[in-house]
Order: sequence, then structure tokens, then C-alpha cells
Amino acid sequence: MGRYTGPKTKVSRRYGVPLFGPAKALERKNYPPGMHGPKGSRRKQSD
Repeated sequence: MGRYTGPKTKVSRRYGVPLFGPAKALERKNYPPGMHGPKGSRRKQSD
């Protein structure tokens, strides 16, 4: 199994939880990454 070397902060911001340890990026930018992130609506989670 390989080590994940991708954008850890971006993935954490996408799901709104710190996945890779304590993430200060969620404190600074608490919205999803990307062009449509700051618009305020999060995706609805399935049951």
C-alpha cells in the first residue's frame, strides 16, 4: 500500500474534517476548495 502524497489540506477542506492530523486550514478557510467553495452550500450527505 502506497503513501498518499496528494493535496492533504484540500481533501480535508472538501469533507470539512481534519483527516490528516490537526489542520489549521479549516480554521482559516472553513469552506470547500475550488471555484465554487466560498458560496456557502455544502453537499448533502447520504444516510
